[in-house]
Amino acid sequence: MTPSGFFIGGAIPAVCLGLGTVLMRASLGAGASIPLYLGVVGSVVALLGWSAFIWTGGAVLSARSVMLAAAMGTTWTLAIACMAYGIGVLKLPVSVIAPLTNSNALIAVLVGGVVFSEWRNLNLSLVALGTLLICAGATVISLSR
Repeated sequence: MTPSGFFIGGAIPAVCLGLGTVLMRASLGAGASIPLYLGVVGSVVALLGWSAFIWTGGAVLSARSVMLAAAMGTTWTLAIACMAYGIGVLKLPVSVIAPLTNSNALIAVLVGGVVFSEWRNLNLSLVALGTLLICAGATVISLSR
């Protein structure tokens, strides 16, 4: 992996998503309802996405690409709504929510490995070790409260 791949594909998104969870708690703590929170976040995502689409000249649209993007948006919205409910209603701390939700890498590796045949390029013993470490780390951090 190149340094730019590491930063653009991993480190920067990790920092942004981590800060996003903290900002979620701050927004809900400031009185935003979950539907308002989702509406504002979704509107910003839409504004930035459509702006980038127009600025770059867009791409050729296909029904399949649009439907897959909509499916991703649906799953992302459900995840964010559940996180917001956990933080806003159940009063779970970020230190519990973040480690548990960030173990999503396990789902991505599993599904990506099957759907895109990426398992062929994976060292499965290292994947198993990483899975064990992610689960152990998420459990230990979430119990630290």
